[in-house]
Amino acid sequence: MALLLGVANSVLALTLAEAEAVVGVVEKLAQETGEGMVLDAADIYYDYDSLGASLIPAAGFDRESWAVAYEAVGRGYMATIPEDQFNATFDEPLARLAASGLPEDQMAMMREHVDGLIAEARQARQEGMAYADVVRPLEDRLYVLFYGEFEE
Repeated sequence: MALLLGVANSVLALTLAEAEAVVGVVEKLAQETGEGMVLDAADIYYDYDSLGASLIPAAGFDRESWAVAYEAVGRGYMATIPEDQFNATFDEPLARLAASGLPEDQMAMMREHVDGLIAEARQARQEGMAYADVVRPLEDRLYVLFYGEFEE
């Protein structure tokens, strides 16, 4: 049991140096691809990077360690967003859905789907609480990666 806990803790660990490396790589790749950072995109970045610059291995990551660090940084950033601001991100999509004029049955189906996406975002934010203090010094850079526009 102790061995399993040790493995779990090592997977959960994220250092500031690792977070800085992830952010630095994503900043470079975002400029190349025109795409910012989103959760669950670690493999996409890894595959793209493997076609060219190989920045990720140069930063000390293999596919698995990159995925773990990338997701920890993304979730950690979500956890740094103030609660009211985080909740407000759902206001516009929900308002557009409500104003869509869809038939009642389609509206219910879409609302169920959107509620599922919101629940996933809340879960990711909750998981990110473990990494929030580590990524907090990188908030400004992460804001740009999540919300900025990039030129190809």
